[in-house]
Amino acid sequence: MVGLSRVQHGVRGALPRRLMTAGRLGFAVGLVGLVVTGSIAWTVRSVNSSNERRLLQVQTAQAGAVISASILGLQGPLATALQIETATAGDIGEFTRFMSGYIGPGKLFSSASMWQINGSNARVVTTLGQPAALAPTSTAAQVFVTKAAHSSTFVVTGIPANSPQAVGYALANSANPTFAIYAERAIPANRRVAVESDAAFSDLKFATYIGDTTSTSELATTDVSPDKLPLTGRTARIAVPFGDTKLTLVTAAVGHLGGSLGANLPWIVLFLGGLLTAMSAFVAVQLARRRKEAERNSDTISSLYGDLDRLYAEQRNIAITLQRALLPRRIPSIANLEIASRYVAGTDGVDVGGDWYSLIQVDEQRFAFVVGDVSGRGVNAATIMAQLRYTVRAYLLEGHDPGAVLQMVSGQLDIAEDGHFATILVGVGDLSSREIAVANAGHLNPLVVSGDRSRFVETAVGPPIGIGPAAYAETTFVMAPGSTLLAFTDGLVERRGEDIDSGFERVANAATDLGTTLEAVLTRLLATVAEDTAADDIAILAFRWVDVQLPDPVSTSASGLRV
Repeated sequence: MVGLSRVQHGVRGALPRRLMTAGRLGFAVGLVGLVVTGSIAWTVRSVNSSNERRLLQVQTAQAGAVISASILGLQGPLATALQIETATAGDIGEFTRFMSGYIGPGKLFSSASMWQINGSNARVVTTLGQPAALAPTSTAAQVFVTKAAHSSTFVVTGIPANSPQAVGYALANSANPTFAIYAERAIPANRRVAVESDAAFSDLKFATYIGDTTSTSELATTDVSPDKLPLTGRTARIAVPFGDTKLTLVTAAVGHLGGSLGANLPWIVLFLGGLLTAMSAFVAVQLARRRKEAERNSDTISSLYGDLDRLYAEQRNIAITLQRALLPRRIPSIANLEIASRYVAGTDGVDVGGDWYSLIQVDEQRFAFVVGDVSGRGVNAATIMAQLRYTVRAYLLEGHDPGAVLQMVSGQLDIAEDGHFATILVGVGDLSSREIAVANAGHLNPLVVSGDRSRFVETAVGPPIGIGPAAYAETTFVMAPGSTLLAFTDGLVERRGEDIDSGFERVANAATDLGTTLEAVLTRLLATVAEDTAADDIAILAFRWVDVQLPDPVSTSASGLRV
């Protein structure tokens, strides 16, 4: 509108008794309109380009999390086989029975071998699967396996190093390097792998390299023809820990990650702005001609300028509407559920901890929730928490039940080696029946509140993650309409010098005083139970059923609980 004011000032002030010609007025209005339209289009394009970079970085980070989870899936069988070797003093039969399930076409490894280490020497005891690309009798194989005896994690090598056709893995217990496991995983000759089934890669082209560099000689896998590498255009890069080295993941967007609207928005702005500019210029010309006919009629001239003002106001409103279309989309919610969560850091002065919670919608019928707590604090605890969180989330999205999810992750953490263990409560709920199935790995039982009654669900508590591989039983129960479930970490109930049962009773009593919203409930709960500042972190996840029209069926819990 600044440009319009200048035009009006020029007409009314600088030329008080002279008329600006229709052509000059139309040119001025058109020039102002084009400048405004071009500025808006450039802003929209810049914002869209920034959004594309951000979306690419987010999807690349998600893809990196998927790769990290798959690396854990590789490390798990190797670690278990090593434990079997150590426990059985290198029993070949036990090794063969366990590893046979992971070796063969379409399986995790193409070959595996068991080694015995004596100081700086290593000898192969037995082999399984196809002939290894790195021959067991070669000096290179012995050197590589011996290297694992001095590493705190598994060691990785490309075979051959300058153009790997396979990846070799070796794992030994560096604290007691008596036995070692060596396994190979074949890479397709053309390096191409299909990942269409994984949503994290659905909008990306990618290439992975072993190590820090992205040279062709270090290429591991890609979903494009290798002759089209390196990837061009807007790309993102992330390093994923891979044993004693790392994988470098490079991605590029297949199309426009923000959708067709974001891609076409600058052109829409130019088209609409140009159309409005042409209309404004046409009107301005007409106004100038009419003003010439009625220059002595000030009321008519004011009315004509009012029309021009309204046209510019409409152009400004369209620009504002287009800018609002660039705002982030609304955070999705789950039907029939009111959800709230809180995280309160403890008072020990460390702002990085291992407490976490998640709630995801698995499909249209089911949702899943997780509350977990990694022992200790600091970067290591937070790192393990992130690994467990992504792994549990991935297994839940694949459709596994809570007990199966905990069993699959139970061997991925070892307190003897990692120095941490984790307690996890995993639940899956049915949105139609309100049936909840939970499995518990050493965590606190959840609290269910219905009206003025509250009780803790008696679950089958299994060992924490990190104690060793285990199976976990599930407990199922049905929640009443309008009832609330609260899952939390021990920081909510534990106080120094106080019996933990007193903490449970305090939480149960405070939770029955429900407010109008779950946010109000959690605010009141924290204010009531945290009068004495807690030293430990507190994580709370709560959801309430709002589908009050559904019937109230009887629970089918294995423990006979009716909630």
